[in-house]
Amino acid sequence: MHLRPIPLTLTLLTLVLLPPAPLRAAVLVNNRQPTAILALPADPNDSEKLAARELTEYLEKISGAKLESTTINAPDVADFLAKSKAAGRIPIFLGRNVRDRLTALLPPAAVRGAFALEVTADAVFVAGIEEGTHYGVIELLEQLGCRWFMPGPLGTVIPTLATVDVRAQQTAQSPSFPSRHFQMPDRDWQARLRCGGVAFPGGHGLPAPKVSVDKTTRQIDNPELAEMYALVKGQRTIRQHCVSNPKLVQYAADHVRQLRKSGKGPTIGMGPNDGAGFCECDRCHALDGGDFDPFSNELSVTDRYIWFFNEVLKRVEAEYPDTQLAFYIYHSYMRPPKRWKPDPRIMGALAPIALDRVHGFSNPIAPEKSYARWLYQEWGKLLPELYDRGYWSNLADPGFPFIIVHRLRDEIPACHALGVKGWRVETFPNYAPQFPSMYIAGKLMWNHRADVDALLKDCHEKFFGPAAAPLGAYLTLMDAALRDGDFTTGSAWDMPHFYPPALRAQARALIQQATQLAPAGSDYAARVKVIGQTLAMLDAFNTMLDARTRVDFPTAKSELEKLDALATELMEKKPVAMVSSGRFSTYVNYMKRFYRPCTEQGFKRVTDGNQLVAAAPDEWQFQIDPVKIGEDIGLWRAETTGGNWQKLKTSSTSWSNQGLRYYKGLAWYRTTVEIPAKHAGQRLFLWCGGVDEAAKIWLNGQHLGNSPGAAFYPFEMDATAAAKPGPNTLVICVSNQIVNELGTGGLVAPVLLYAPAAGPAAKLENLRDLKPTFP
Repeated sequence: MHLRPIPLTLTLLTLVLLPPAPLRAAVLVNNRQPTAILALPADPNDSEKLAARELTEYLEKISGAKLESTTINAPDVADFLAKSKAAGRIPIFLGRNVRDRLTALLPPAAVRGAFALEVTADAVFVAGIEEGTHYGVIELLEQLGCRWFMPGPLGTVIPTLATVDVRAQQTAQSPSFPSRHFQMPDRDWQARLRCGGVAFPGGHGLPAPKVSVDKTTRQIDNPELAEMYALVKGQRTIRQHCVSNPKLVQYAADHVRQLRKSGKGPTIGMGPNDGAGFCECDRCHALDGGDFDPFSNELSVTDRYIWFFNEVLKRVEAEYPDTQLAFYIYHSYMRPPKRWKPDPRIMGALAPIALDRVHGFSNPIAPEKSYARWLYQEWGKLLPELYDRGYWSNLADPGFPFIIVHRLRDEIPACHALGVKGWRVETFPNYAPQFPSMYIAGKLMWNHRADVDALLKDCHEKFFGPAAAPLGAYLTLMDAALRDGDFTTGSAWDMPHFYPPALRAQARALIQQATQLAPAGSDYAARVKVIGQTLAMLDAFNTMLDARTRVDFPTAKSELEKLDALATELMEKKPVAMVSSGRFSTYVNYMKRFYRPCTEQGFKRVTDGNQLVAAAPDEWQFQIDPVKIGEDIGLWRAETTGGNWQKLKTSSTSWSNQGLRYYKGLAWYRTTVEIPAKHAGQRLFLWCGGVDEAAKIWLNGQHLGNSPGAAFYPFEMDATAAAKPGPNTLVICVSNQIVNELGTGGLVAPVLLYAPAAGPAAKLENLRDLKPTFP
């Protein structure tokens, strides 16, 4: 008996329709013996092969029974079904051989990935559009209790069943978003989350002739070709292009034609190179819309690029009218155009790199996110196809707990309402610290109406078993801490503020309860341990930062060693809970970039015979200098005491958290340090753990030197001639001009004076040379 299909809406729906009298389920395995047989088309495609492979593999893991398979063409399905019924077998038809039978179940506007699943007492039918057949098998396996919460065996839940039966049903699903991609590894896991569809093809870079640059003059060697590149401060540079140049427009159009002729397209990705350095010539400026981007702190260049894309499309439309151009809406071309209307064949992916990554669109604690929503709204009015190329990771975070379920359940449905077509989201494969964020994200990309609370309950129960209650409470606590924290600094600078000691103590208690409840040696216990290790990493990191602020570098170094040991254990797991190498290794890369040098160098400066002489306090006198007048009026002088200085903290919190998130320019710091008399006449070095971005330093009115200009890296300079016993006036002017997406600025680490063990023979040890100029 076949069930009557019910009309479906155009968005994803799952319908399980049962007649008044219950139907018998299809029994696939009976008492560990297979009763089902797989029936594929005679020429199975990749999706059908994958569907068969995964169904066979997981049914064997569930029951121990291995299914046989055969191939059946569509005209022979009815005969094979009758023979199977007579033999007491349940055929499982996968793919095109039963697609016509199931087509009526799919919504009229079903997109790639959609599938239909029909189960009767006599057979199972699964078919879909492209990879949809595989997704239909995933749906069937999930109904049996399988889950893929994280990649690998530890992240997979497989029930143990002697008899496997599937309820009678007609189920049809079509994805909410045609395109669903995490820009990270573990593609097999992503496929089981039903990530797929055509990935947004945009990229950085415009087609242009290759040129070489003279290493001495920094000039492009070919003057004619140089005109296609950006004019910056009077010189042509290769960082960006001169998009107003007619020859560049023609070159790009010819390049698109060649790609189309070779079979590429119809969508071609192009756009500015990553970073700044946009052309300053009069023709390019004439194309701009007169808008300013406050987050990149420079003129918006959106209009000139929209004009360029429009011109390229005009030149190719006669031969290839279906050509589309795809670009990232990013950096200083993130704001909508003011002057030029985009050709409808332009598609964009919004990548709001400088905006708050913690909170959701509707969170009143995060004003930047209302701006982000406005960007999606306005671009959605201009482009028929708008995608999200955003960020579901904590920018430059080494890998500490970052659970953003609150943000995902807010923004993904909102983006669907705003007409966003899909996702190519940058995130990092730190599955344990982010758990269960990426799992929930995958579910919402497939079905923006998914019941998140039900998903979380199911996740807690299946993943943690008897430890579900305390672990669920822990994950909820950590998620709420980010949701409710009024902090937006990038990297891990705000970890001590999101997760203060009292909250971490509460979190540790929940982990301890879960540890006691999870049976020793079980997968539940292993999962609890992994999540607990990420909390232990957070504890060690926050304790390290606190010790650094107190200039207690021995404690800071000890906590760094604990942190390394925990991270190493996590990174050695297979598959890893945190990636250990390559561009996805957040722990290795970001600890080295932002936190390790300060801690290790600070420890060295106060041990091995080196003596700590004086340490600057965390809180300094401070004032901004937007018109760059401070040096002229003598703010560096030791005798200067007036000037309406304010108080500002340095190591313990960021500029963003003290009202300076959007400030770019010069700023002055001033404090007094006391040098004990016993150090009179000794060789003294001033050491700074890091600034964002560059610093000029005076001690008692004497200029000691300028920082190397490498943001966040420690540096030191000789202070012997300027230092004196008793109070010493220390003044630092910091330049913070370049947008770094973090929201940091100024002094970001401790400043101290120390007496090197080598005395007069001591040499400065800088990672990079001090600069002769400032800024």
